[in-house]
Amino acid sequence: MFERASTIIRDGSKLDYAYVPRNLVHREEQMARMETLLRPFAEQGRQCTAFLTGSVGTGKTVTASRFCAELSDYMAKAGRPIDVIFINCRNSSEVGALLQIVRHFDPGFPTRGFSADDISRAMTTHLANNRRSLVVVLDEVDVLLKKGTTDMVYQLTRGVGERSAPVSVIMISQEPIDNLLDEASLSTFRRSNTVRFNRYSQPELREIVAARAEEALYPGRISDDALDLIAEQASEYGDARMAIELLDRSANIAEEDVDGEVTVEHVRAAKAMIYSSVTETKLRSLDVNRMAVLLAIARAMKQNLSIPAATAEKTYAVVCEEYGIQARKHTQYWTYLQDLDRMGLVKVAVQNDSGGRSGVVSLPDIPSKVLAAKLETVIEGTLGGGSS
Repeated sequence: MFERASTIIRDGSKLDYAYVPRNLVHREEQMARMETLLRPFAEQGRQCTAFLTGSVGTGKTVTASRFCAELSDYMAKAGRPIDVIFINCRNSSEVGALLQIVRHFDPGFPTRGFSADDISRAMTTHLANNRRSLVVVLDEVDVLLKKGTTDMVYQLTRGVGERSAPVSVIMISQEPIDNLLDEASLSTFRRSNTVRFNRYSQPELREIVAARAEEALYPGRISDDALDLIAEQASEYGDARMAIELLDRSANIAEEDVDGEVTVEHVRAAKAMIYSSVTETKLRSLDVNRMAVLLAIARAMKQNLSIPAATAEKTYAVVCEEYGIQARKHTQYWTYLQDLDRMGLVKVAVQNDSGGRSGVVSLPDIPSKVLAAKLETVIEGTLGGGSS
C-alpha cells in the first residue's frame, strides 16, 4: 500500500489552503497598497493599520500572509526584526484571541484559570513592555466583532505605553465593520486605510490555477482544456479557493487513471464531488425527449470541453432511434437545449463564425460517461414503465 509513486502530483503541499505562493497572481495592486499603508511602520516605527475587505476566495488572507512574510524579511535585513501574530477569529473566541497574543510573549501562560479581564490585563502589560515591533493580523475579524468584542481592538491600537514598540493591526473581513467598532477604534481604521479585493475574473482564475498547477504537478500533466474548465467553474463566484480545490480534487482523481493527465472529465468529476447541479431528482423530472437530448450531449462530449450543438443534434437522432422515441425537429431541439441550460444541466453559448451564428454546448460538473450511464438507466426505467 502507498508503494505506487504519484505520476501527476509532484508536491501536494502546493495545493493546500495554507500554502502561500511567493508570487501572487493578480494581487500586485493590493500588495502595493499595503506597502503604502505600512511604510511608516517599516521606516519610522509608527503604528499603522489596514483593513482588507472582499468576498470569499479573493485572496485577502494569502495576500496578508505574503505581505507580512516580505515585511518580516525586509525588517530583518534592516537589523530591526519584527514579530507577526496571525489570528483566525472564526476559530477563536475573544478569550482565545487574547490568549494567543499573551502566549506569544509568555508561552507558559496557562490556558485555564484566568478570566477574560485577567488575560486582557496581561496582554496590555506585555504590549506596554514590548520592545520589538509587532504586527497583529485579525483574519475574519467580523466574526469576533459580532460577538461584541471591541476592547481588544482598542487595546491593540491605543492601549500601549509611550515607550513600547509600535503595534500595527491588519484586520480582514468579508463585509464592512463600521457598525461593529466603537468610535475610538473606528477612528484608527479610516476609509483611507481600506484595501479592496474584487472577485477574480475568469482569465485571472485561469492564470492562478495554471501557476499553481506548475508548482504542484509534474510538467505536462494537465490539459489546457482542464485548466479552462476549472477557471470557468470557479468564475461564477470569482473564487480562487474553489479553483485550487478543483485542481486538487481533479489531480487526485486523475491519479487513479492510467493516462497520467488531468482532463476535463476529471474536473467534471471533481466539481460533482464538491457541489453538483446534476442531481438524480433533476434527471428524473425530465420527459424522455429532454432526457434523450441530454444523453446525446453526454455521449458526444467525451473528453471535449465543449461540442457544437449541431454535433449533439446528430447524436440525438441516433439516441431517439435506439430507444424508439420520435425525434423532434430542429426548432424543438433548440427549445430542449435552452430548457436544459436553465436547469443548470448544460451550458449553451452562441458563437459568431464565418458561417454565421452557431451554438456550443458544454457540461457543467459531471463526467460525460457518468451522466450517460445515469441517463440510460433512467430512460430505460421510464420507458419500461410505459411513460412517454
